Parts: sequence; structure tokens; C-alpha cells
Amino acid sequence: MPVVELLKPHTHAGREYQPRERIELDTALARWLVEAGVARPYLVSDPDRPPHARRRTSSIRTPPLISPTNPSEETAS
Repeated sequence: MPVVELLKPHTHAGREYQPRERIELDTALARWLVEAGVARPYLVSDPDRPPHARRRTSSIRTPPLISPTNPSEETAS
């Protein structure tokens, strides 16, 4: 499950959390909080990689953005 670091106060499951606290949430709620500007993905080390190859990665996976096609490219033939 993803971990987020709060940027603003937030209440989850009846408990109040303050900015800079980290909480583990399901993916949909974590993404929603990030998109709302309440939290940011918390970077975690990948424990499956050897220590010399570890890098910090986000615990939240977001889908790639889809950009609209340029209408002028479609008609230019």
C-alpha cells in the first residue's frame, strides 16, 4: 500500500494527523489526497535491490498523462 506524507492537517479513520506525518493508505485514497494537494507521495527505498543499487522511488504509481492529439496533424496529409 502506498505511503503519503501529509502537507496539510487531515483526519483519517477518526484520527487527526498533522503536516509531515506519514500514513499508509489504499492506492485510490492516496492518489486522491495527492491530487487534492493534501499530501505528497512518500519516497521509500526499494528493499529488493542490493544496497549499492537502491534508489528512492515513489510508493504511488500514477498512470501516464494522455495528451490530446493536434487536429492540424490529422488533417495535414
